[in-house]
Amino acid sequence: MEKHFYHESTLRLCSSLQLEKSLQSYFEFIRDELPIDGLFINIFRKQFNDIQFIAHVNANQSCTLDRQISIPEELAKCLDDPQRPRVRIVNDIEHDPITALVAPKVISGIHSLIILRMSIENTHLGIVGFYAKTTGVFRPRHADLIAPHMHALALITALNLRGRNLLKENEALSKQNVNLRRTLDVQNGVVGANSGLKHVMQQVQSIAKINTTVLMLGETGCGKEVIANAIHELSERSDKPFIKVNCGAIPDTLIDSELFGYEKGAFTGAESRKIGYFEQANGGTIFLDEIGELPLSAQVRLLRVLQNSCITRVGGHDAVQLDIRIVAATHRNLQAMIHREVFREDLWYRLAIFPIEIPSLRQRRTDIPLLVQHFIEQLSAKFNLPQLPRVTPEQLNILNQYAWPGNVRELINVLERAIIQQPSGPLDFGFLAPHQGEEITTQANQTVIIDPNYASDKLVPLDVMTRKYISHALRITGGKLYGPGGAAELLDINANTLRSKMKKLGIV
Repeated sequence: MEKHFYHESTLRLCSSLQLEKSLQSYFEFIRDELPIDGLFINIFRKQFNDIQFIAHVNANQSCTLDRQISIPEELAKCLDDPQRPRVRIVNDIEHDPITALVAPKVISGIHSLIILRMSIENTHLGIVGFYAKTTGVFRPRHADLIAPHMHALALITALNLRGRNLLKENEALSKQNVNLRRTLDVQNGVVGANSGLKHVMQQVQSIAKINTTVLMLGETGCGKEVIANAIHELSERSDKPFIKVNCGAIPDTLIDSELFGYEKGAFTGAESRKIGYFEQANGGTIFLDEIGELPLSAQVRLLRVLQNSCITRVGGHDAVQLDIRIVAATHRNLQAMIHREVFREDLWYRLAIFPIEIPSLRQRRTDIPLLVQHFIEQLSAKFNLPQLPRVTPEQLNILNQYAWPGNVRELINVLERAIIQQPSGPLDFGFLAPHQGEEITTQANQTVIIDPNYASDKLVPLDVMTRKYISHALRITGGKLYGPGGAAELLDINANTLRSKMKKLGIV
């Protein structure tokens, strides 16, 4: 029986030159003997300290992948250990730190698996993971059945990688690909850490291991959350919770209960105790995004948290002591808000112990090619594209010249739109061109180009300019007026005021 199983499995693995087809045939055969829901193949890239997923098969799909997941250096050393067993059964994914870290980021629902380690000429190539979505289903006989398939799986994986020009990259034999990857200057998830964001990352490195409160300032969409996450990951709290709170998205009436939690019976509907965001972050870091949106009443209570490191739940009397690090962020001018008496000066001094200014994308244009490559890889994995779409130098120049009022967030949206329109590439960003310099005809029939990068001596009526600028903001947000990422937020204006201006200027 085992000889027949091995023979038929090998035939199916060799049935096609396309990896996804041969794996699908193999999966459909072995699932009759093994309680598996799917299988995946990934390779270990030692020089990059990451794991690259190259294929995934389950009952619904069979596809190749190109998804890289970074891993800590200590885990990478474990993978390179020649003493690691060739076949392992992990009946609870949480018992295998490497798989628990990387697999859920690509494939959801994995609970147990058999890990088959692939080697070629005593070099660790990667693994095949035979997974199930329930725990405790695999037995030694299941591992014994598939262990002889290692050489066949390693061979078809190596052939596929060679065809995709990834094996050469993995062995550092293809200078072009290696150099391209090395330009992706990514540290702790921050693209441009050694170029456009070098000064920011120097500040992050100096403050990360200290529990000082940090205030990040910068335009909407410039990556404040990414920097906040880097601070947490580089701190000694990295293994503790990182709780993200968008202060502008919480209604005023729910601020207290969301931030500080409440006791049972505190108000109608409070049927049990609720732990607020601050308690959820205990021991770790809480990221308060859009801190300038907090009402004055909530600012007072936040100030007490900063001063005393404790909270009181709504409806409670006992103080709850906390050990948390607060990282706040805003795109607003808090000092101007202090003058308008809508932001507390004493809270400002508590928050701004170590301010970090995040540059806008147009202030770090050298990072645009790095960001483009980084997000194209992410989006290609999201859309399961067989290969990365190409960007020509001419199209990249369009991106380099664009003003990017929506910063990195807008760049991601632009790339996603271009990939949807032309998934096989080359990508076309021609739809950005009209926004670069828009022609406005005045009442005197003079045509003036409105471009934020090039001022003109020929002026137009202010209403005309305002109408165009608001319309441009609405195009960026896809017509969204209110809330995070809306036109009101981009223009730093009250949403009701913006609606009033639109009505006055005849903007639909």
